[in-house]
Amino acid sequence: MMEQEKIFRFAIMGAGGIAEKFCDAVNRISNMEVVGLASKSLDRAEQFAKKNHVEQAYDSYEQMLKEADPDGVYIATTPNYHFELTMLCLDYKKPVLCEKAMLVNAKEAGEVFRRSKELGVFVMEGMWSRFLPHNITAKQWLEEGKIGNVELAEINIGFPAGNDPKNRFNNPELAGGAATDVTVYCFELMTYFLDRPIRDMHTYMIRSETGVDKTEQISILYDNCIANMHASIAARLNDDAVFYGTEGKIVIPLVHYGQECTLYRDQEEPVHFQDQTENGFVFEIQEMVDCVRRGEVQSKTAPHEMTIRCAEMFDQLMGRKE
Repeated sequence: MMEQEKIFRFAIMGAGGIAEKFCDAVNRISNMEVVGLASKSLDRAEQFAKKNHVEQAYDSYEQMLKEADPDGVYIATTPNYHFELTMLCLDYKKPVLCEKAMLVNAKEAGEVFRRSKELGVFVMEGMWSRFLPHNITAKQWLEEGKIGNVELAEINIGFPAGNDPKNRFNNPELAGGAATDVTVYCFELMTYFLDRPIRDMHTYMIRSETGVDKTEQISILYDNCIANMHASIAARLNDDAVFYGTEGKIVIPLVHYGQECTLYRDQEEPVHFQDQTENGFVFEIQEMVDCVRRGEVQSKTAPHEMTIRCAEMFDQLMGRKE
């Protein structure tokens, strides 16, 4: 008789909407549960725990790590806390899945992943879009050469976040701005689809009245391809990806959260892929748990290098010097 797999026990740091989506995803997967939720406000933590059927609520992240003793932690706070909380989890040797953008500069990224490797503890940025079936399918088409050589690629993601200077998009104290909210998707998806050496990169950005970056363009030069990314929290963009090749194109609407993609080849009928997943977080959660159980420190699909390269791009975008 086969022994039943042990239940993987998650704790969550942060009590926002994204944490609710995470709880829902965990509940859809067998042998996993959320055993603790911590927020700076105990009242907010208790309300979240009651609504989402979480055992324990805390107003101390460290106390939760000590008392709940989880098998892994999901960090769902705003990006300004990500470095501090990831390092705290590593102090307790707890595997981490941290919401994007995980780290806002290359210095933080270097410290986190050095510590992860020194301790042998798994850490991954929650770039859930890399695990979605429609993106996996599109990447497979690219790798199979379905559209020949990719000559030009583009990803555009943007929406108007409003003018409230205190919301998480516009508040510099919360590490707000387009970079940490939408450009991170553009860059980490483009480097997923086109996983090859970058020859050159140019970045352009304009700031909002609160000082955060509100609209930007990232242009990457590969050996045989140019890739352009546009992101904004001031204007609505198409939220799509298009790859133009010598023999056709691939179109991915709603690239970072959608469910479909289409392959267009010259002189052929289009090939359409459609997925019916209800909560796309299930794939990144399963990846984390599988990696932890295998004793790995990083995911092959969303490796440390993905986050490091993005953090380096942030530094270039913001004009930060080493």
